[in-house]
Amino acid sequence: MPDTAPTVEACPAPWRPPAPLPDAYETDRLLLRAWRPEDAPGMLAAIDADRNSLLPWLPWPAVDNRTVYECIFQIERFRRERERTDPPADNFVLGIFDRRSGEVLGGTGLHRVAHALHQAEIGYWVRGDRRQQGICTEAVAGLLTWALRPQDRGGWGLRRIEIFCAGRNAASQRVPEKLGLRREVHKRADRWVPGIGWDDTLGWGVLADEWAARPA
Repeated sequence: MPDTAPTVEACPAPWRPPAPLPDAYETDRLLLRAWRPEDAPGMLAAIDADRNSLLPWLPWPAVDNRTVYECIFQIERFRRERERTDPPADNFVLGIFDRRSGEVLGGTGLHRVAHALHQAEIGYWVRGDRRQQGICTEAVAGLLTWALRPQDRGGWGLRRIEIFCAGRNAASQRVPEKLGLRREVHKRADRWVPGIGWDDTLGWGVLADEWAARPA
């Protein structure tokens, strides 16, 4: 009798960053791109616009990025991380810029890339004096499109994106909710937030085909 045993589909090869890395992505109002050393004064100004408002959800404003020189140091670290080849890079930090004026509006990026799973996590922050203008939602929507677009079409070629935030961080929660992402995670009291105490973790996820099929 012929061999009729089912074949096992081979696991796809791990994701690898595009070569060269995608340069930039534009939305209606914004430009997303890697930080450059000359961005350091604008980065500092964006953080100092209301540094305390970034706490306690982001720990680094309390101990870092306090001078132009510290911002330059961080930008160089970001460059080294994204250009690493062995092991392959798993952190791609991006700035959010006003498309017309070039003003630094915040930061985002593709973090904790899981190469075997072809997925990454998106994080984000927006300067304190430009909030409630839809900037963060627009930036994340643009990054989702860019990240989930095939590499042969100028994207990063990822299959899945996740977003996580603290349960009491209502502003951060509104971003995936406005974008209609699927909430997948609710971990009870699994993170410590300075000044607040134990808090929940909420998480959302979206697949490339789901995002491509969303209403305009």
